[in-house]
Amino acid sequence: MNQQPDNALEARKEARRRRRRRRQIMQIFIILAVVLLLALVGTLVVLHIVGNQAAKKGETTNFMAVKAIEVEGETRYTAEQLIEQSGLYVGQSLLAVNKVQAHDSLLAAFPYLCHVEVGNASFDTLRIYVEETPVMGAVEMADTWMVVGANNHALERMEEAAVPGNMLRIVGATTLTDQLGQLLLDERSLRVCKVLTEAAETYGLDRLVAIDVTEKTNIVLEIGAGMEVVLGNETNLEVQVETLVDTLPTLLENNGVDAKGRLDMTAYADDDPSNDRSIYTPEDVLADRENAANATTGTAADGNTTATAAGTTTP
Repeated sequence: MNQQPDNALEARKEARRRRRRRRQIMQIFIILAVVLLLALVGTLVVLHIVGNQAAKKGETTNFMAVKAIEVEGETRYTAEQLIEQSGLYVGQSLLAVNKVQAHDSLLAAFPYLCHVEVGNASFDTLRIYVEETPVMGAVEMADTWMVVGANNHALERMEEAAVPGNMLRIVGATTLTDQLGQLLLDERSLRVCKVLTEAAETYGLDRLVAIDVTEKTNIVLEIGAGMEVVLGNETNLEVQVETLVDTLPTLLENNGVDAKGRLDMTAYADDDPSNDRSIYTPEDVLADRENAANATTGTAADGNTTATAAGTTTP
């Protein structure tokens, strides 16, 4: 009569024993995993320290070493220059590679670079990807010229004679620094130059030689080999460039492809389209006016300018 309860009791005991064995086995696995993890971490720490020490000495390692370094992107700097500056090298321990430091070092050393990525092409191959900023133009400084990028960074110093003939010249801009790699133009000068260069690209003004922002309320462009375009203030610069592109073909057809002189477009600088007109004055007429003005103006013995026609003296 008691056999069935005894069997049930034995079954429960056996189940408890199996659960205890499973817990013991699980505990053993956890302990082993922790030990292995600690050993792995310790090994990695040691390898990291050894790798850093080797990197400081420029030494190579055989274990977990960089096998190759790839450089991608169009740039004036050679792959050898970029790799050397990054501080990375073949044979370096992968655990000692500092990608952030390599990234920052490249941007600091090479002003033309605007974007740098340092990563892994594969487990043992590093990849350096670079991009250059487009050049906006050359900015006239106190005693030299500074190439400025579209990102407004100072890129390169140049003597005037070294500025390429096809590079836009920016005159009279307010500058923030003379240090390479730093922001060059102040906010207003940058805004004017960006609007004009982007409009020139949009509407196909390929004869733009110079932008003169000496007076922000009297902005002047140089077109071709001697055409001065007076825009006035910065209110409608994009509209003025678009109109200029439409006007130039007729102007050059009537006056020759090498026409020189002044095109006054200041009427387009307001918001009243009824005033819109452009006035072209050929170079010889401008010269005649200047000669006539000089003929009626003398210089007094004390150095003051005398306007004889008006009979007044300006101190």
